[in-house]
Amino acid sequence: MRKNARLIIAVFGVVFAVFVALQFKRRGPVGRAIAVPGPSAGAVVETTGGQTQRFDSSRENVRVKYDKLLTYSNGSSKLVGVTVTTEDRTGNGKSFVITGREGSVAEGETSIVLDGDVRLQSSDGLTARTEHATYTSSDGNVAAPGPVSVTKGRLSASGKGMKYDKGRDVLVILEQAIVKVAPDTAAATSAGEGGDGKAGSVDVASGTAALARRDKLIQFDQHVRIVRSTQTIESDSAIARLSADEQRIETLELHNHAKITGTSGGAGSLRSMAGANMTLTYAPDGQSLQRALIVGEAAVQLAGEGSAPGRQINAQTLDIAMAPDGTTPTGLLGREAVQLTVPPEPGTPGRTIRAMQIDAKGEPGRGITSATFLGNVQFRERGGQIDRSANSAQLDVTMKPGMASIDEARFLHSVRFEEGTLAAYAAAAKYDTAKGTLELSGTEPGQLTPRTVNERIAVDAARIDIVLEGPQVKAAGSVKSTLQPAKAGADSGDAKLPSMLKQDQPVTVVADNLAYDGAASIATYTGGAKLFQVDTTIKGDAMTIDEKKGDLSATGHTMTSTLREQEGKDKKKERVQSTGTSNDLKYEDGLRRLTYTGAAHLVGPEGDMSASKIELYLKPSGDDVEKAEGYTAPGEKLTLREVNRTTTGARMTYAADKETYVVTGAPATVIDECGRETTGRTLTFVKSADTIVADGNQQIRTQTKGGSGKCP
Repeated sequence: MRKNARLIIAVFGVVFAVFVALQFKRRGPVGRAIAVPGPSAGAVVETTGGQTQRFDSSRENVRVKYDKLLTYSNGSSKLVGVTVTTEDRTGNGKSFVITGREGSVAEGETSIVLDGDVRLQSSDGLTARTEHATYTSSDGNVAAPGPVSVTKGRLSASGKGMKYDKGRDVLVILEQAIVKVAPDTAAATSAGEGGDGKAGSVDVASGTAALARRDKLIQFDQHVRIVRSTQTIESDSAIARLSADEQRIETLELHNHAKITGTSGGAGSLRSMAGANMTLTYAPDGQSLQRALIVGEAAVQLAGEGSAPGRQINAQTLDIAMAPDGTTPTGLLGREAVQLTVPPEPGTPGRTIRAMQIDAKGEPGRGITSATFLGNVQFRERGGQIDRSANSAQLDVTMKPGMASIDEARFLHSVRFEEGTLAAYAAAAKYDTAKGTLELSGTEPGQLTPRTVNERIAVDAARIDIVLEGPQVKAAGSVKSTLQPAKAGADSGDAKLPSMLKQDQPVTVVADNLAYDGAASIATYTGGAKLFQVDTTIKGDAMTIDEKKGDLSATGHTMTSTLREQEGKDKKKERVQSTGTSNDLKYEDGLRRLTYTGAAHLVGPEGDMSASKIELYLKPSGDDVEKAEGYTAPGEKLTLREVNRTTTGARMTYAADKETYVVTGAPATVIDECGRETTGRTLTFVKSADTIVADGNQQIRTQTKGGSGKCP
């Protein structure tokens, strides 16, 4: 401005010289004195209606116009009614007019100090008002120390202190900045919004505000607080990126301690957002939020149904896409330390999902309805009597609109599901939260088949369906189950193995299918069921084990095989195999009775017996037979084959302690190794003495016939 000041002084000098010359030239005869108004008090010279003009690098015209110019003896000047006009000569910039009631230019200074109703007006409609300002001509900057107000269309600002950098086209409010964007009444009317006068309005309070007009942005610093309708936005600093006409906020960047509260909407809509930094992108109307990107400790709260508590999503980064209403998320991407929290409600447990990533999707009017979680997924469900957890590499969930509730959860890869003593493992698992059911399926390295286990049973199969309450288990496809022995010191009311089996050894059962009722402790196997335990094998088309009673039953081509110890002729213990087959098999633990029914055939230390039904009564230890009974149906015969004789009859009773067989019939018949046939009503064999007693019981005649002369 130094050149400009010198230009003003030079112009004044020329004017003053011309004035003096004219005075001397016109001096005439001495006559009556003419009164000439003197300069204002203290001024040496006073000039009215002046103007100066300069050119700056052929880019800009600068004119200083004044109503009055006062020059003082110390070389300073005062301008009254000042107007400073800058015009861009290239046609690409803006022109400005700065006015004030007074202006002062000190000798050698490059600035004009303006006082009293100072106004700065740009050619594109920007107006700034203050009481005191300084205009520097060298760079075209304006500074104001006191209260200032700025307006441009719907945009207005106020505060204390202002700096305007003309070269960069940046206007800064230095303290107590307040920036407002008035409602777009035309847009609100066309959109059918209410008439509260606040729809679309934005009020911003901050320590400082910088309007960078060339970059179309406003930067706010120091405790930023933004109010949009019912929404409040806070951060340490913020950058609002404006539309080309500077009438709408297109993007809002929040830095450090960003937080948004008070949003409105139905279930699934935003209630609050928070994070270290946040970028908000708005729709072309400047009102509806299109996208929110939160970086650093991101947290989003969504509204629940009615008065129900909302859902919260946390992550290091959250990228949220919004429905056209600007309040309901329809897409959400989260990265690192992801956590979804669904609070408990009456009748529904609370749920928490943790993972490395989340990809959630939905649609307008419904909000988010599905989500995929990836990376070290941890699912927790707690409330009331429910305490469940699951881990997997991936989790896909489907939800009611607005994430109101989780309906179904599909776990993929390395799945582990737990509730109490129940654990389930699979390559894939589907959990229906409403029904409380779990479906296990799939195969992968390290988990070739689904598996479930509790303190009593372990099940492996191609597919396993579990009703968690109970639990109730249905398994299909190459089923393998292991029944665990009762724990030492367990109460007598606990589940137990049938006493015909060893109580301290696990039992393995394979079949095509399994149905297990955990509450009743009943396991039912179908399709080629086979039971194995050490030296015992039981087979059947179907098999049921009741661990409450300790009972076991099998149907369809049943077979039992076991090794039992017995004392031989030399009084030494020896292991002898016992095998039985029948149509049906039943073991009743209360009676310690094993019953073969339908084409029963038993081969063991007691002999080779065939009958319609055979009953074995076991000793309390379950290791050996205490008594055996054989029965026949009408028209059939019971047959007992030993090494040196064959006996037939209607019924047989074997007493192990006396080693006696009693066979009855009408008649009972025995044929020895010599071919002799003995008949009677009752035949009694004493194994230890190798004797037979035939008793006609006075009903039939006892007789012996036949035989071979070669018989010993």
